[in-house]
Amino acid sequence: MLNIASPSELVKNIGFAHTAATVSKEPIVINSKVMIPLNNADAGERNAFVYESEIDQAPTAAAQAWTVNAAIYWDATAKVFTTVSTSNTLCGYALQPKASNTTVSPLIAFDTFA
Repeated sequence: MLNIASPSELVKNIGFAHTAATVSKEPIVINSKVMIPLNNADAGERNAFVYESEIDQAPTAAAQAWTVNAAIYWDATAKVFTTVSTSNTLCGYALQPKASNTTVSPLIAFDTFA
């Protein structure tokens, strides 16, 4: 499960009611930007959404090795972080390398506005 790795005082988030239901720490794309809801919430219910933080232990595409500073994208269809840009949304950069045989992320500099 995705982990917000930054100390709480460094996590940047904003609260608002989204038009769709959200699942805690499952990234979503809102107006072509990736955000991470902090809580489960029904459609129209106020929630906090992370827009900048270090994250880790997030689901990643299989058989991909990452290098430090590699651009990281959110694949909303497969619900994984990936280095493949096609049809995916840029949301940060790898802060640590990832071996191709792992399916959870190392540290990522997550940034909605990357």
